[in-house]
Amino acid sequence: MVPLSFHDFFVGCATVAGALIGLLFVAVSVSPEKLTGDKARTDHQVRAAAAFSALVNTLVIALVALLPGARLGEAGLILAAAGLATTAILIIVLYREHGRVPRGDGSMFIILLVLYGLQLANAIKLEAAPHDVSRVNDQGLLAIGFFLFGIARAWQLVGAREFTLASAVAAMIHRPGGEGMDRAGGDSPHRADGERPHRADGERPLGADGERPLGADGERPGRPSPGSLEEP
Repeated sequence: MVPLSFHDFFVGCATVAGALIGLLFVAVSVSPEKLTGDKARTDHQVRAAAAFSALVNTLVIALVALLPGARLGEAGLILAAAGLATTAILIIVLYREHGRVPRGDGSMFIILLVLYGLQLANAIKLEAAPHDVSRVNDQGLLAIGFFLFGIARAWQLVGAREFTLASAVAAMIHRPGGEGMDRAGGDSPHRADGERPHRADGERPLGADGERPLGADGERPGRPSPGSLEEP
């Protein structure tokens, strides 16, 4: 039986796990073609399955901990064994698809195997001593680890793998200030050769001072009269 002092913690864990599973579905729905259909990607499917496995593990542990008289150690044994088996299957699937396990996915599997291994070891000790508060506390820490793993994998699913807070700040700093906007002085947009486009009536556009720019002879060209445009 879980001590009463952990009740609020596991209530929070169950709530967070349910919310994160819902957000995982949203992350998957952003690019459903990567999971099903002709363009389905095995690595995408494996990452989604790993995140789902970790979050469901934490959700079930939290719900079992809230049951009166439930044996948290027994639940931990079953879930850890199921998680290890699931992870092994995912590794085999990815290896058969690519002939190897990519480095990024290999790190993901190592972390997941370590988490499930620690959960299995803790569950064995908790089953031997059900009233050991320190073992319940360790299970709570493992739940936090599973949360972080699931969030990281969901973040990777939406294609934000290389995005960090530091990269976002750097992009904001180096972004040009007037990108996509006209100058404050009201200048007309420039062409690719750096010159302002001429008006439809043949006149050159006004400059920033409201006057027409100087011609090649140093004089400001005046507006041609209607008569000067007529052929002799």
